[in-house]
Amino acid sequence: MAAAAAAANKSLWTKVSISIVSTLIGICLGAQFNILGSLLHINFEGRGDSYLDGGIPDYIVPTTASDNKPPSYLKWQDTAPPETPSNWTFIKPQYCNMCDTCHQKWLQSAPTTSMKNTTEKIIVHYHLQHNAGTNFFALAHAFTPCATRACWQIHKHCLISYNEEVEAENIRSNYYQHGVQYVSYENMLPPRFPLPFVSDSAREGLFFTIIMRDPMKRLITWLRQLQKYPSMATKKDVGAPPDFFWSEMEGNRGVYKRENLNVRWLSGTLDDVTPDHVNIAKCRLQLFDLVIVDTTYDAAVKEVICPLNNWQGLDEHGRCNGTQTPNHTAKKPDPLNETDSHFVGAWIERLRPSFELYDYARILSYLQLKDRGVKDVPELNEVPSYIETLARYTDLKLNTPKESLVSLKNIDKFHPPKEFCDSLKKVWVSNADEVPYVNGIGTIGKGRIFTSHG
Repeated sequence: MAAAAAAANKSLWTKVSISIVSTLIGICLGAQFNILGSLLHINFEGRGDSYLDGGIPDYIVPTTASDNKPPSYLKWQDTAPPETPSNWTFIKPQYCNMCDTCHQKWLQSAPTTSMKNTTEKIIVHYHLQHNAGTNFFALAHAFTPCATRACWQIHKHCLISYNEEVEAENIRSNYYQHGVQYVSYENMLPPRFPLPFVSDSAREGLFFTIIMRDPMKRLITWLRQLQKYPSMATKKDVGAPPDFFWSEMEGNRGVYKRENLNVRWLSGTLDDVTPDHVNIAKCRLQLFDLVIVDTTYDAAVKEVICPLNNWQGLDEHGRCNGTQTPNHTAKKPDPLNETDSHFVGAWIERLRPSFELYDYARILSYLQLKDRGVKDVPELNEVPSYIETLARYTDLKLNTPKESLVSLKNIDKFHPPKEFCDSLKKVWVSNADEVPYVNGIGTIGKGRIFTSHG
């Protein structure tokens, strides 16, 4: 069964990957060959298949009811639940708009026990670092009574339970009692943690969103951060892009400093990225009410997010009346322009899992906006983002076969296997009421593998 699923969902990129890697290695000589081999090592270690192979690989299958051990892709740290503070209670977010007098008025008019009798929605956003989440928060902050820029576990904004019903009720309670109408998770998710929630009862009154940028553009934004704050880098001098390329292989592997961050955060993988992790990330994407990508940001905000809670008028940036796409690279030179194309090409190859996830997000975003009646949805660029990026930074000229195009006709080739997602959902809806051990911004736990500069 697993073999059949794997065969039916074989990656779009396996043949292309082999030819591209062969070309890259072929044009690199001497020391360059060894360096490039190191860069590519993570993606191909221990197996011949691509990270983009769909389906359930022969060497891993979902756990059945009779199994005693969880599947490897659901394993997390071998840690007990964190020790919660004795006075663990809600503390108002730093950027909350609500004054004390406003809070009293809110308590008099806000719903108290249910979202069924209100048209208002609580926006639950999953903020992948350097994916325009800060811009999205600024929008929500301007129009909501209270918003979390990054929800803090230690302040009981979020991450209080693996059980989705308990977690959802905490979010709704914070809205009833404190007006928190925008909750932003900004942490790597443990594989068993249910976000977005699965059951209708847990999702009541909530609207789940995520934004995903082109992986290379996200990487460049991160590179600029390293150049801006040298203390965040492994080496003292961060003037040249190659320093950044080597930093991870020198042991700089905190939760905020890994390649393929989008896939890793959505799947909870701390080590090698496998096809299972790509599929976990895709299964999560399917559960979001609205997937936003860089090319659909304007349409999504103007036609869906602003009308959702009847946000009208202008804030200081003109949002909800002529929005503008966040532009992280406007009038900024590309820091990779002077970098050897062989190295850039190798790094692009390392980001293959993220490119596949991004292309799937592009399709989902297009479909969701169309389904919501949005008329001015930018047309899908059918060229795979990996191919387009590789062509931009290297001299490789590649033709994309029709079956590999990012199009609605090929959507079944991008979908994760249904039985794979169904097995995950069974886990996500059946978790015990246990506090998640998570590290990152505002969390309770302190784990060495997450130690890094945020």
